[in-house]
Amino acid sequence: MDLGLTGRTAWVTGATGAIGREISLCLAQEGALVAVSARTETAVNALAADIERAGGKACAMPLDVTDSAAVSSAAQRIVDLTGRLDVLASTVAVPAFGPFLEIDGDVFRAALEVKYLGYINALQAALPHMLAVGNGAIVAVTGTGGKQPIGIHLPGGSVNAALNLVLKGLASEFGPRGIRVNAVSPGPVMSERQQQMIDAGMSNPAEDIPLGRLAEAAEVADAVAFLASDRAAYVTGQVLSLDGGGIRAL
Repeated sequence: MDLGLTGRTAWVTGATGAIGREISLCLAQEGALVAVSARTETAVNALAADIERAGGKACAMPLDVTDSAAVSSAAQRIVDLTGRLDVLASTVAVPAFGPFLEIDGDVFRAALEVKYLGYINALQAALPHMLAVGNGAIVAVTGTGGKQPIGIHLPGGSVNAALNLVLKGLASEFGPRGIRVNAVSPGPVMSERQQQMIDAGMSNPAEDIPLGRLAEAAEVADAVAFLASDRAAYVTGQVLSLDGGGIRAL
């Protein structure tokens, strides 16, 4: 299916993580020019090079999403370079998990600063450019911990819940001005981070998933690409669960 992203510019934050990388590659395969951002410059440059070797178009934007001024500057550089900013895909992972009584306040604070405020910074940087042309699509990767509490993942889960609320609010506020805002909420995804959570005391989540397996990062990317495209032109304010049927609440 042609998603109609050819000629669009997409900005992916957290681009070098397992999910962010697949999102970046997928959007590029669909024809978008992808600006990839993450903190480590060598990793960002390598990802941009991988995209171009595969026949896509990319530019590297090394960035710490907790630095609001740097995030705003990056958004402006993307527009200066490509002439537009059509899609924002935020996907910053927060490796904050463990038994509640063993987690100190610094872990919760880091989750707030890196993911919650990191997403807020990117939203506030991208939205003015989208509003200037009356069109844009925002897709944020949150997580099912924001819908159904997971005991050892409360720092990240509580941030996801807060972000889901923010995104729904933005969809209502900016929908009349041509901006669509959605979230993809994946359940457990095959990754090094997921294995760390299992090692920290979480049972194998595949045992409770009706489809009998964890998600692949590429499947999350497919959902993000769809919501970013005109094929989802009448979809906004949604939190799409991508969990193999595993969520039993909300």
